[in-house]
Amino acid sequence: MRVLVIGGAGYVGAPLTFRLWEQGHDVTVLDNLSFGAESLVPLLGRQRFKLVCGDIRDSALIKQAMIDHDAVCLLAAIVGEPACNRDPQNAIDINLKGSLNVLAAAQQAQVEKFVFVSTCSNYGAVAGDSFVNEEALLQPISTYAETKVQVEQQVLAATSAHFHPTVLRLSTAFGVSPRMRFDLMVSDFALAAVRDSKIVVFGEQFWRPFVHVMDIAAAIEKVLEAERRQVSGQVFNIGDTKNNLQKLELANLVQRHVDGAVVELVKRETDPRSYRVDFTKAKELLGFQAKWSVEDGVREVVDALKMGIWRSPSDPRYYN
Repeated sequence: MRVLVIGGAGYVGAPLTFRLWEQGHDVTVLDNLSFGAESLVPLLGRQRFKLVCGDIRDSALIKQAMIDHDAVCLLAAIVGEPACNRDPQNAIDINLKGSLNVLAAAQQAQVEKFVFVSTCSNYGAVAGDSFVNEEALLQPISTYAETKVQVEQQVLAATSAHFHPTVLRLSTAFGVSPRMRFDLMVSDFALAAVRDSKIVVFGEQFWRPFVHVMDIAAAIEKVLEAERRQVSGQVFNIGDTKNNLQKLELANLVQRHVDGAVVELVKRETDPRSYRVDFTKAKELLGFQAKWSVEDGVREVVDALKMGIWRSPSDPRYYN
């Protein structure tokens, strides 16, 4: 299969790119390289791999990149609420207008499969301890989630006999990646524990679902390999029930792996994002099950920090 991974140099994109290439697919990455191309250096010059530097708002470039590809995975975005809030209009231009530009080009090029990477943040705050599935009400409360919901709607509406899009709502990603991030909760807590010996938790009772970057890559590959009728026009939550954790549970996991670390709780009565997610659909229809537990990921990041894998983990390049 010839796969175009848009945003393939990023935190989630790089592990996906390597997985697809290692499985024998021809892979083209299109990325604006705003965080550099170091994550893809081992693939440069290899057969079945091509890197294109460009922006998803560049219609001519996107149309050219689509040629001769069987599938498109759209990951490129200004990712996360804080990053989008710094420049909401730029986030709208990229996450909404840029994504719709890619969608239109994929349809025009008659690409068979189209995978749009969305977010479980679209569910917003869910009352009580109930689990939300793909049919739950979407309650976006940030520019980031609002743009994702709008693109989801357009992607699903484009489903036809010749165009087979799939939406994946990801849990909060964790784990070591060639393009590392320390602004995500698992790695943020791990870094705080190792560097400062203290984890500060705001609103310890609130829920988050988590998923390892390698499990995300596996889920996307499942979609690409599935029969079209199984995934066409479908939405899947990606994660695992056991990886729904309250913030305090996560902090305690990290604390167990860092001697001397303490947990400091800061009371918060409300949180615009608190949700437990049901992942039954992906398990039953895709055969997807996460292999990584949150504790596995905590151990992975803590061990890497202790070994000094990142010389300056506080460097801005590790933050969106």
